[in-house]
Amino acid sequence: MSFKKDFPIFKNNPDLVFFDSTSTTQKPEKVIDGVKKYLENDYSNIHRWLYDIAINSEKLYKKSKQIVAKHIWADDIKEIIYTYNSTYASNLLTSSLKKSNFLKVWDKILVSIVEHHANLVPWLILKEEIWVDVEFIWVDSDYNLDLADFDEKYDDRVKVIALTHVSNVTWQVFDLAEIGRRKREDTLFVVDASQSVPHMKVDVKKLNCDALFFTWHKVMALSGIWVLWWKKDLLNELTPSFSWGWAISEVTCSKYTSAWLPDKFEPGTPNVVWAVSLLKAFEYIEDIGWFEKIEEIEEELIEYFLERLKDYENIEIIWSHKKKNRVWVFSIVLNNYHSNDVAEVLAENGIAVRAGKHCAHPLFAKSWYPNSIRVSLYLYNTKKDIDKFFDVIDKLKK
Repeated sequence: MSFKKDFPIFKNNPDLVFFDSTSTTQKPEKVIDGVKKYLENDYSNIHRWLYDIAINSEKLYKKSKQIVAKHIWADDIKEIIYTYNSTYASNLLTSSLKKSNFLKVWDKILVSIVEHHANLVPWLILKEEIWVDVEFIWVDSDYNLDLADFDEKYDDRVKVIALTHVSNVTWQVFDLAEIGRRKREDTLFVVDASQSVPHMKVDVKKLNCDALFFTWHKVMALSGIWVLWWKKDLLNELTPSFSWGWAISEVTCSKYTSAWLPDKFEPGTPNVVWAVSLLKAFEYIEDIGWFEKIEEIEEELIEYFLERLKDYENIEIIWSHKKKNRVWVFSIVLNNYHSNDVAEVLAENGIAVRAGKHCAHPLFAKSWYPNSIRVSLYLYNTKKDIDKFFDVIDKLKK
């Protein structure tokens, strides 16, 4: 079953094969129409306003947080913080830890070697600023987290474990529930769920994590909205690293007082348009059969792509070769071709892919591969799209 008909961009670009959904996803008609309807009927600022369209906007903003909390099994919508992008979300988290004196000199932060820069660079900034250590956990031969290496490095100095749920290069789904079982009470467990939330249900309770962040433009909402979830107890303890607007409850000539949750971590004017797009994206996922339907399509396309790949000796799929415990994205190398050149040829034939090191430079530095092509599918892709990809590869070989 194809859902391509639900996405206007394919009606307007009938020859487009979009294989760059890990970077961002296309938007279904429900999201586009939902945003348009909101802008035409109820657009307003929220908080403090008492007129009708402002009240309607406030309700939609709250409803979007309710559906997020429902999806990740959060206890309270006050734990849901909206931010502007991944850089903002992760830096808000790390800078607030710094301002709250949660971390001290020579405390240690554990990350994995496959981390996206969004869950690495903010910790490296803290390393520069307050002299904490950042140490890397390795992966095993199947590209799962090396638990023996984790146990060895998880000493008394570790105060933060910050791990991706799904690598944006190897595509392996990490068993973070096992990390959650092993973590101590004095350790903060942070999860980057940017590549898992688009593909599967994510339960913060089963992961036993303390904070989790992800983006919604990868799940068919508009660009520019990220979700940062923190346990309420932690949010109450931490001091925001910056503040203004609705995040302030009172200001005098000598001091200010932060607002209550979650507002103290959402300074400035909230982008209700983003929130509405997020709400409509989740409603669309519910309409098509929730994440079970996405996983059903995913399993079929993974199997088909890997089966087609067997006919090409000059194509090497790097890292995860397995059908199970992965998502429907493939990092591949064509022998004797630079990934940028291959991506350019594919683009000339209407196929959008990503080429390069995919914001995972430490992983590539430890591998034999200078770069790769990333082929990332989503629910609007079909076997016909995959066939077209390999048809272009055939032309390239000739």
